[in-house]
Amino acid sequence: MDSVWNEDVPVLMVDGGDLFGKRNKNEQHQTRFLCEVTGEMGFDGIGLGEADLNYGLDFLREMIDKHHLPFTNANVVDAKTGKLILPEYLIVEKNGIKFGLVSVLAPKHKIITMTDMDPGLETRDPVTVLRELVPRLREKVDTVVLLGHLGETLTDTVIREVKGIDINVMGHTFRTQKTERIFEDTVYLAAPHEGRYIGRADMFIDDSDGKVMAVDVELTSLDESVEDEPGMAKRVDEYKQSFLEYKEARRAAFPRNMGSEKESYLGSRSCKGCHEDTWAAYTESAHSKAFSTLRHKGQSEDPECVVCHTTGYQWKNGYAAERPFNMMANVQCEACHGYGTEHARDGKWGARAKDACVVCHDEKNSPDFDYATYWEKIKH
Repeated sequence: MDSVWNEDVPVLMVDGGDLFGKRNKNEQHQTRFLCEVTGEMGFDGIGLGEADLNYGLDFLREMIDKHHLPFTNANVVDAKTGKLILPEYLIVEKNGIKFGLVSVLAPKHKIITMTDMDPGLETRDPVTVLRELVPRLREKVDTVVLLGHLGETLTDTVIREVKGIDINVMGHTFRTQKTERIFEDTVYLAAPHEGRYIGRADMFIDDSDGKVMAVDVELTSLDESVEDEPGMAKRVDEYKQSFLEYKEARRAAFPRNMGSEKESYLGSRSCKGCHEDTWAAYTESAHSKAFSTLRHKGQSEDPECVVCHTTGYQWKNGYAAERPFNMMANVQCEACHGYGTEHARDGKWGARAKDACVVCHDEKNSPDFDYATYWEKIKH
């Protein structure tokens, strides 16, 4: 980027969206750092991707305000008020040419936040929205740039159905546009793969009507052949250290200090050989899917959640994200009965299970817990 900026030519910097990470607190911590650095780069426009709402609208707005991130979107609205959640478009002037930046999101890209399956947002049809917006925007600008977070098929439909879009920066695609591509008089650009590439398009634009007359595309792979900028490399290393401390502090609240290194968890499948009917009943229970519910909500790395959705999280040789301990995901047999290597056949193993319920089904997590009622849900 330094080499581009040092050329002393007008630069329009844009991104197609999905700047934010996955739905968990570790990724959210990293996203804060990413937003800080992105804000310093001076982007002119950032399209909205569904991932940019992974931590909720309030978090997105916090990052926008704190780091001056120029997000825009024209078709995601508050379901109750019908009002857009972001600026409808942005106008940026470069070398006397006014660019109108507009972004739309595909309705099929479902918006799910870290805490809410339905955050109260509605994604309107992009073709309908752009048919009304583009002519209105063209009255104010010379060149219209679509930051379309649509995927390839819907992008082609939009460009075919909506006239007046000069440049399309395609988001939510895995195809890299390595050369010039023109479709329906619109220049297509794309540099996907989670920031592993940076795309550059040198354009000659007719200042009389804003039309792109010539374009030359270049993609740079940000691999080992690209030298790290020393100042940024130092910041990244410092952040990695702070991130490690953050994760260790969260894990420290749930120390693995119970049980014995001499004992091992064997996994529910080892129980199947002698207890096939019981195992079959277990596989139909919510316990057998406990960890997948965390993944769906983006909480699979949150210790305060993982402790009750896995087996032996605070016990030696119990669940951890690394192999082989990750085989103890979900609330398996040994979460209630104890280490498989301590298996007893004198009835004590069954009695121990009843006492284990209230470890997780306490007043905070299950205020209405009643053993008899809950037992019917997992009876085996």
